[in-house]
Amino acid sequence: MVAAAKLRRAQNAVIASRPYAQKLKEVVGSVVARSEGSGHPLLKAHEATKTAEVMVFSSNRGLCGGFNSNLLRKADTFVKELKAKGIAVRLVIIGKKGRDYFAARNVTIDENNVAWANVLPFVEALALTQSLAERFAAGAFDEFYLVYNKFESAISQVPTIERLLPFTVDAQTETKGIDAIYEPSKEAILETLLPKLVAMVIFKAHLESLAAELGARMSAMDSATKNASEMIGKLSLKYNRARQAAITTELMDIVNGAESLK
Repeated sequence: MVAAAKLRRAQNAVIASRPYAQKLKEVVGSVVARSEGSGHPLLKAHEATKTAEVMVFSSNRGLCGGFNSNLLRKADTFVKELKAKGIAVRLVIIGKKGRDYFAARNVTIDENNVAWANVLPFVEALALTQSLAERFAAGAFDEFYLVYNKFESAISQVPTIERLLPFTVDAQTETKGIDAIYEPSKEAILETLLPKLVAMVIFKAHLESLAAELGARMSAMDSATKNASEMIGKLSLKYNRARQAAITTELMDIVNGAESLK
């Protein structure tokens, strides 16, 4: 019941964020198509991928079915695939469950943030984007990935791997005969909007993960309640049968005793 109450708010937040993120991506794509957008540091792919950074969104608590196990297995497999290609991996874990999973397997965790599993303000996502942009431009890593559960419904969560950097947008080449006037310039607008779009993707991944966690917890607790009720019914029946058998045995002993006294 608690998860169901929280799920409605989290679901509304996810649904509200999707159109905004999509429209912002369309606007940025339109600007990229009309400017030298490929020159922006966040859009520029490095010559070779030698180092990758992977951010995994897990939860702080259990009792949510396969929410963590399915995601963490997928993340673990993905990290092993990168390492098999000779790519050094820096692992950033959000939440206690992800930290415990990789620590139990002796996988080095470079950074762990517990608070962001429950609350990730957009301003912190912006600050994270600024840090990532500076480190990406400096060559600290060549690719950045997000691993999270995408919220489909209360009973469906899809483990998702999304490459965030270098960022890619669908350049809108079709202008329908109409061009826009950009102030102060296309490049300046792109410089402002692109970091916000990257931050929005991170923020949306957090919202998706949070809603998916609550949905998984609600489903898991509902299944546990049904299983417990079913088990109580079976055990009550078994108990009543045993009790009836004991009563019958005692009655037979009394009858047999009475007969022996005659």
